[in-house]
Amino acid sequence: MANPIISRAELAVSTTPMTVKGVIRKTSFLLGLTTLSGVGFFGYCLASGVTSGFVSVAALASILVAFVLSMVIISKPHIAKTLAIPYAILEGIVIGAISLFASIKFPTVAPTALVATFVTAAVMLALYRSGVIKVTQKFRSVMMSAVIAIMLVYLVQIGFSLFGSSLPYLFSGGVVGIGFSLLVIVIASLSLLLDFDSVERAYAAGVDESYEWVLSVGILSTLVWMYIEFVRLLRSLQN
Repeated sequence: MANPIISRAELAVSTTPMTVKGVIRKTSFLLGLTTLSGVGFFGYCLASGVTSGFVSVAALASILVAFVLSMVIISKPHIAKTLAIPYAILEGIVIGAISLFASIKFPTVAPTALVATFVTAAVMLALYRSGVIKVTQKFRSVMMSAVIAIMLVYLVQIGFSLFGSSLPYLFSGGVVGIGFSLLVIVIASLSLLLDFDSVERAYAAGVDESYEWVLSVGILSTLVWMYIEFVRLLRSLQN
């Protein structure tokens, strides 16, 4: 299955091509912005004593708006620079809310999940650069299918949560729930390889530098996904 970002990028050769360093700088900037947003939202909620309902609604609204922004970024790369900033802020609100809920019972979960996310990302980058894991067309197809399947599960879970319920077993703290979290973390980690490969392919194709923002948003979304799943796994293990 073709990566939609790269499919469009290969048609966007420019006299001002993107660079790998440009993607690194923009990804670092967006990560910093997401962190500041997350810490700010976390601190605001603690200081103002808002209800859990407010935090939940803010997180859900941020997820939905961020999803819409990501679709626009992919389809209209020339405005990716403008939309990447609010996207990062919204992602920060999501991780701030999730970290807040996790820290109520387990204060060490959020920092542990953060360390685990960046360590895993570093390991995956090393595996990719060394060629231990190669991103082939079959690998892309399998990974895209797995990611789509997980996204569908998330959508069903969101539907259940609107009625105060949850999918049986998968989102509980039992053995099945822990196993599902581990599976999702593995898939999210492998998804980083797709992100790294997308950067290399876009660079080789000489695409326009505006795609640096598109690719950076892709990496950011994968890292946020990994962090959320690490939080969920650590909460389940401590329960």
